[in-house]
Amino acid sequence: MAPLSEALSVKHIRSDGHTLTYHGKVDSDWIFAGVPHGGYVLSLLLTACIKHQGTTKHPDPIHLTAHFLLPTTVSEFNVEVEVVRFGSRFTNLLVKWIQEGEARVMTHMIFGILPAFDAPPSDKKYEDIPPTHPLYHSMPLPSHPTTLSVMPNVVSNLGFAKHIQYSPDPVIISRNKSKLVAPRGTHGGGLEGGLWLELTEKGANLALGLIPVFADFYPRTPGLLARTHGDNVPIRTYPTVMLTIEFKRQLPQPGTTGYARRTLGLYSRNHFLDHGRHDGYCEIWTAPSGIGEAEAGFARDENWKQEMRCIAVTGQMALVAPMVLRKSRARQPARL
Repeated sequence: MAPLSEALSVKHIRSDGHTLTYHGKVDSDWIFAGVPHGGYVLSLLLTACIKHQGTTKHPDPIHLTAHFLLPTTVSEFNVEVEVVRFGSRFTNLLVKWIQEGEARVMTHMIFGILPAFDAPPSDKKYEDIPPTHPLYHSMPLPSHPTTLSVMPNVVSNLGFAKHIQYSPDPVIISRNKSKLVAPRGTHGGGLEGGLWLELTEKGANLALGLIPVFADFYPRTPGLLARTHGDNVPIRTYPTVMLTIEFKRQLPQPGTTGYARRTLGLYSRNHFLDHGRHDGYCEIWTAPSGIGEAEAGFARDENWKQEMRCIAVTGQMALVAPMVLRKSRARQPARL
């Protein structure tokens, strides 16, 4: 099992005017049914851009929009980074994932300067809703991760299960079920999703380049619907067509008391499901501890939610696909 730092390794190989090319190889652990995980692919794209922007005045990712044009494969790849605009506040990048001589994923990324994790709110009126404000949107996950247990992996071809573990929030599952029997008009419909997700590698630390991996794990609408009805979730895939991420702030520094260094919370709102095509809005939050165990130095109290912060928000459009389709696509060779 390769360390995460190796799985996300990309190397600059050439520059041509405003376009830089990075090269890497997909780690065979980060696959599902033989196909690279979409969030992992985006993390490789983002890692290349963070390397490119690291020495500029805009080192931090602010926003990305990704369109998955063709299936990616478990093979070597190139990432082409083109500087579209360099402004006073933001740098705009057009970034392509190249395999088989084609752009298989195309992204537009915006880089700038993110506020520090503990940055104070703006002193200008109506530019912030700080944690002390009565309308502040606080941590939406009801259950503290120390009270939960890791969910066992039941999917045999989930290659990255050795790198990621999770626990769904049972309170949110119950809330979805209560809507089924509630009178019409007493709720707004839709489904909620909530889980704690963490890296299993003990020496790993969260980084902004990993946020796409977490974002693409958001609870999918078809799976939430099956659980709400008390059914087993069908073993299908949910290929992402489009994904956006807005980064809100820096992550806490490793070792910061009261925050897990390998765990994040995901809370989603899922409203529409039409012939398999579904949307999702997901918030990515810091965690007070790992799943089932508190981090050293953390003392749980009733106000733990007040200290958590939203790191990023993400939106997706995804489909439902049978497993056999994904496996057949995975057998296609790749060339650069």
